[in-house]
Amino acid sequence: MNRSNPDLRRLPLASLILALFAGPSAAADGPASLLPTAATSMHAAAALARGGNDVTEPTATVRFYTNCDDDGMGSLRQAVSASASGDSVRASPTLSCSTITLQSALIFGQTDLDIRGLGADRTTITAAPGVEDGLIRHLGSGRLNLQFLTLSGGQKYRSDTQAQGGCVYGANDVAINSSRITRCTAKGIGFEQGLGGGVFSGGLTTLRLSEVSGNLATSTGGQYASGGGVYAIGGVDADRSVIAANVADSTSNSWGGGFTSAGAVTIVDSAIVNNNARTSGGAHIHPPASSASTITNTTVSGNSALRVGGLTCIGPTAIASSTITANTSTDGLSGGRIVGGGLDLGSGSHSITSTIITGNLAGSADIAGSINLSASSGAVLAGSNDHISGSTLALPSGTLTTAMQMEPLALNGASSPTHALRATDPDVDAGSAPAGQTYDQRGYPFLRTVGSQADIGAFELDPDMLFGDGFDASIPRLPAPM
Repeated sequence: MNRSNPDLRRLPLASLILALFAGPSAAADGPASLLPTAATSMHAAAALARGGNDVTEPTATVRFYTNCDDDGMGSLRQAVSASASGDSVRASPTLSCSTITLQSALIFGQTDLDIRGLGADRTTITAAPGVEDGLIRHLGSGRLNLQFLTLSGGQKYRSDTQAQGGCVYGANDVAINSSRITRCTAKGIGFEQGLGGGVFSGGLTTLRLSEVSGNLATSTGGQYASGGGVYAIGGVDADRSVIAANVADSTSNSWGGGFTSAGAVTIVDSAIVNNNARTSGGAHIHPPASSASTITNTTVSGNSALRVGGLTCIGPTAIASSTITANTSTDGLSGGRIVGGGLDLGSGSHSITSTIITGNLAGSADIAGSINLSASSGAVLAGSNDHISGSTLALPSGTLTTAMQMEPLALNGASSPTHALRATDPDVDAGSAPAGQTYDQRGYPFLRTVGSQADIGAFELDPDMLFGDGFDASIPRLPAPM
């Protein structure tokens, strides 16, 4: 049976990816086209197919930086200094260099500011050796926009207070679009914490078509570390993004290898993979009691911790069309309570729909004996069309409970990693698709429903879809132990 849309399949691949390598528009006031990071190519095509580009054009002055100098006329630092709140600071379309090496942190206080490069693979901002005050620090009360950039190598070391944001610090909201945040470190020295190895925001952190990978939040003197990739006080909103191979590490305790959020989160069409912490290897989500989090069309895989390898979600949580597998909880216990290798929920009401939670490891048990889903006392779960094995929480009637190991994490024709289904898996044609969900996690052209009904999980099996498109890239992973 042909399980795909032939009209979509006839579109030439070149037409889908042509705009992805062109960078933003050279016009100062015109709309910028999408340029993906290594984690976003098929999702960028989906955005183009929908007619949106996720870029908010400023109404104030556009200022250009024309060289890669640290300071002086034509530099990024000079353009930022000359800008007023609401201005947009952009790389000149004729910029011939690709890397700006800052000799000190770029610190500014405008209420709102927009900073753009020519593309994540064309404009990199990094720090010179010995710079230990971070990379970009926004002290304003509004929003910092970072677009079409790679930020790399920032280090925030503090021995007198918390170390916040190795590459990006925002006193309030931080919005990251079509960018990459990588190899940044927030280190608390002595009796200080390290928060947000890649990004720290006092408000909401928004990720669009972006990658946060290979960052570290650490504390060396017995205090905690949190948010290896991102630490957000006001919540995390991630769309078509990858959070991978980040670490929160401490001699005491650490939470949220991928990210920690003290506000509600919304995660859509994204991947949280290969992160590590002592607690909540993938993410630690603890919003106010009345704030609900949603996770849709997302893969959580390969994360590890002593307690809860995948996600800890303390507030009300709704998960749909997602796959949580191959995460590891080494101890399988937290304060004497059994915790799952994949997901741990707080007390209160939660819903899980058309989602796979199996194949995780907890404690010394094997795949068949591991707890995948756990919850605090008082938790209640609703939902349907799920595949959940090994749960301490009562499951909705009709839930598939077969313990099984999924296919390996792979790119599967896109740049956002997923676990493919086999034709013999019980999840095929056994799920449901929320209203308005046209594509699976990988985005266009991978349809959400192929066949009689949607598959369970973030991946939709289409036997007629070939993956050998030549645009696969490596999935960021944790480095081997030294």
